[in-house]
Amino acid sequence: MPPLFLLRSARIGHAGSVVLALLATAGPALAAQDSLFGDKTELAIGAGAAWAPRYAGSGDARMLPVPVLSVQRGILFADTSRGLGLQYQFDSGLYLSQSIHYDLGRQERDSNWRPGSVKLLGMGRVPGSVTARTLLVQQIGSRLSLSAEAEFALRDTARRNRYRVGMEVQLLQTGSDTVSASLDAHGGDRRFNQAYFGVTAAQAGRTGLQAFTTGAGLYAGSVGMQWEHRFAPHWAGTLQVVGTHYLDNAARSPVVKQDNTVAATAALTYSY
Repeated sequence: MPPLFLLRSARIGHAGSVVLALLATAGPALAAQDSLFGDKTELAIGAGAAWAPRYAGSGDARMLPVPVLSVQRGILFADTSRGLGLQYQFDSGLYLSQSIHYDLGRQERDSNWRPGSVKLLGMGRVPGSVTARTLLVQQIGSRLSLSAEAEFALRDTARRNRYRVGMEVQLLQTGSDTVSASLDAHGGDRRFNQAYFGVTAAQAGRTGLQAFTTGAGLYAGSVGMQWEHRFAPHWAGTLQVVGTHYLDNAARSPVVKQDNTVAATAALTYSY
């Protein structure tokens, strides 16, 4: 797997970023010279908590649990943040993964673990869907990485696609600490942006919100800082803060109550 600082969640409004970083400590991805299925199974378990907006663009935040569980061997992995999939590390520094995951969608009620808010009552649910997720990460030198990600919803009644491109810079690395910064641009196709930020005429009639139609394109940019500390060979903790700024495809939506939001996540993991 790429170094710790290469991996983070790409989904705005969710708390998987620190989990991905912690899961990266569970063990290396298959390198070009290794056996396809590796020589041992790597396991990581842990838990954390996140303070994050109730949904993308919400003006309200809540605390939610962040479970950490990862099993990987060679090209195979299964975990709570990336889903079930395949991964490969090339000698050139290129990392590639393909996985099956699940998009939780959005509820029209408050939830302690799913995106949603009672303030969206009348909007209806954004239905969840099994997704196919592709991630490419290219390491450039020892401190910089560039990444691109695409996630495609597979449910016939919930077709929508989201995309991310980003970069991450390692600012500091010592024997026990790693500090990194990230910059990402988030976009979606017309169906994704309309599902999460649009308001149809029917929804406007039920909620009193102004109707809003959006197209494909960028909907947000985000910057993040992450600190990972190793307490012992098998124990690590991570703290991450991410700020998000919503762009025109989302910022003008009546569903988005704050153009700028902040989320923070902390987690502890044991890997062996």
